[in-house]
Amino acid sequence: QGTMEAELNIGVPLDSPDRITAKDEPALRVSVRHPNADTNYGFLEFCSHPAALTTLVALTGDQDGGPIGEEKLAVSCLIAEDMTKKDISHLRGVTFFWARGGQQSKSDGNHGDSNNHGLRFNKRHFPADSRTDCWFCLASPTCEKHLIVAVYDEIYITMPKGAVNEHHVLIVPVEHGGDGAMVDRKIAPEMESIKSKLRVHARTALQKDLFVFERCIQTRGGYHPHVQVIPVETGSGAAIQSKMLEMAQRNGFQLKEITSDLGLNALEDDWSEGYFYAEIPLPGGGDQFRRFIYSASAVAGDGNNTNGGNRRGRGVPLQFGREVLAEVLENA
Repeated sequence: QGTMEAELNIGVPLDSPDRITAKDEPALRVSVRHPNADTNYGFLEFCSHPAALTTLVALTGDQDGGPIGEEKLAVSCLIAEDMTKKDISHLRGVTFFWARGGQQSKSDGNHGDSNNHGLRFNKRHFPADSRTDCWFCLASPTCEKHLIVAVYDEIYITMPKGAVNEHHVLIVPVEHGGDGAMVDRKIAPEMESIKSKLRVHARTALQKDLFVFERCIQTRGGYHPHVQVIPVETGSGAAIQSKMLEMAQRNGFQLKEITSDLGLNALEDDWSEGYFYAEIPLPGGGDQFRRFIYSASAVAGDGNNTNGGNRRGRGVPLQFGREVLAEVLENA
């Protein structure tokens, strides 16, 4: 609990009224459950998966768990209730893992030995290839975990650092790499399900439509796929589409409408050169939208590039989708 509070209050003085503590924020509260005094394990119960993930990474340096880091043991932990610090050096050797209840047979491939006390530990909750220098990899110290809204099996939803509006979110694959979020067959079912749920939320709770886009183009520092999802005023789809096509032409690339019902991963085999994809809401709202695509691979292959032989989608500005929406909002 003290670890979560420390992560959320970096740079905030201890006596500041802006300091967030479990006393005022129930989502930060952690309870301890020790089933049997004769066993050498117990459970920490968190209010949410993101809260547990934040604490696990902060204490062990790994999203899959492990021993508490020596650097954490070397400092005292702030106990917010009485604003005192408590020595935790006695926790040396304590290891944290994700746990799932249930009996496990000795024939189980996950080492069903007595050391697990009949519990099934999920030791590989996220992929091993996560990078520690990527903003979007959950194992990275630069990942702003307090912005995470929800974590699913293959993807998570987070608020961006620089939102267009207060309801702007990103859908981010947990796994780093790949050709793009919208063309990844592995995450496609979950991606479509979550986009549909966000559309329902936008329509029923916000009375808005959704503008969805992905600029999947490798950058110098590497690219972790992510999809931008931005609620917009109902009926603004036509203005967004018109401005987007105009600005694409201005930047030297052409967006084509996708008239097929097939997913992107079924339309083309090679997306390695990059792409820009957008879903523009139709006037009726709901799950009705037009789809547009710019494929750098297709352009490189047919020689119809209007941007002087541009490769790897470099004609698509880094903030193209945001810039389109900014111009539409400015002229509204």
